[in-house]
Amino acid sequence: MATDITLNLQRHHVTIAEAMRTIISFDGEGRPIVAFRHGTNYVRGLSGEVLLKRALAPGQKERRKLPTDERRALLAELLADARRMIERIETEAPPAACDWFERIRRWDVERLEAERERFHAIYKPVSILPPDQYRALVLQATEGCSWNRCHFCTFYRDRAFRIHSPPSFREHIHRVKEFIGAGLGLRMAIFLGDANALIIPQPRLRELLRVVHDEFAIGPDADFKGIYAFLDIFGAERKTLAEYRELAAFGVRRIYLGLESGDETVFRLLNKPGSPAEAIEAVRTIKAAGIAVGVILLVGAGGERLAAEHVQHSLAALAAMPLGPEDIVYLSPLIVPPDSPYLAQLQAHASPPLTETAISAQLEELKRGARAVIGTGAKVVIYHIEEFVY
Repeated sequence: MATDITLNLQRHHVTIAEAMRTIISFDGEGRPIVAFRHGTNYVRGLSGEVLLKRALAPGQKERRKLPTDERRALLAELLADARRMIERIETEAPPAACDWFERIRRWDVERLEAERERFHAIYKPVSILPPDQYRALVLQATEGCSWNRCHFCTFYRDRAFRIHSPPSFREHIHRVKEFIGAGLGLRMAIFLGDANALIIPQPRLRELLRVVHDEFAIGPDADFKGIYAFLDIFGAERKTLAEYRELAAFGVRRIYLGLESGDETVFRLLNKPGSPAEAIEAVRTIKAAGIAVGVILLVGAGGERLAAEHVQHSLAALAAMPLGPEDIVYLSPLIVPPDSPYLAQLQAHASPPLTETAISAQLEELKRGARAVIGTGAKVVIYHIEEFVY
């Protein structure tokens, strides 16, 4: 086998590399999923979107989704690279590799691009996931966001909130399975979408979770280790300890809550439902039920005038939560579209947005502070929303 070509065969994916300068991984269907080329990393999602990530300078990264022409050109280059590397090694490759090579060769740019239309016929846009769930299998039990009025968020403005019936949810799952095919093996958890799916009334939620269990084996020894979901604070306060215990029995392992800020003024400025105090109480109840939490804080929320209060009260809120090693605190630098009502709120409070330098400084302050108040408890993770593609 060519000494500069490396082949790594795994159960659910294969990676081909040339002198470690060009590295391409493929899923069980033979679709390219991640690549490294000319010092740049690429991630291709099920949606067909391609995310570019590369370092520009110390502490500076470029993160962007490729426009159509650039995406198509990259895919053509990756497929050509893969075919060239396969031709060089296939006569000496192990027999197990031959089937992989055939799967990879079935794809061309047109077929990959056609996947985009198939995806959007099955899914509403999967706008965001927590970083630890980027490889989860998303099942949209709901579509959109039941609140959909946060001043800083525009993820779900293009769709009305909808809860699936059990039959329509089962049909959605069947279509997802058919679309992903052998690529399903890369997915190790179920993420129940969309924005705050666990707000579904418990009787309907119970029915939908039974559908999930009908369709997938879920548990510590199964392919899917658990079920995960977002929940807004105003939804969290509506479920009882007994209801959360029931969710734990269904395999719900972690619930993600957007605290965003522990400061009351900043929280209201963001137009979040609920309150920081209610978030603390919700976390206590969820944890008492045996479910882990992911708590999200927005770095830069509140702007310049409210920066100190945002940091101080956010850390105090974390300190009041019974966080443990299974929990995660996410620090997410705030990115706001120019037409967001949040900017008008900042202006009304005479609090200009933080500069990039100030956001970086606040990120470090929150990171140090969160680790100090949590101690040996939850992990503290940076959450760049622009690094997501599903």
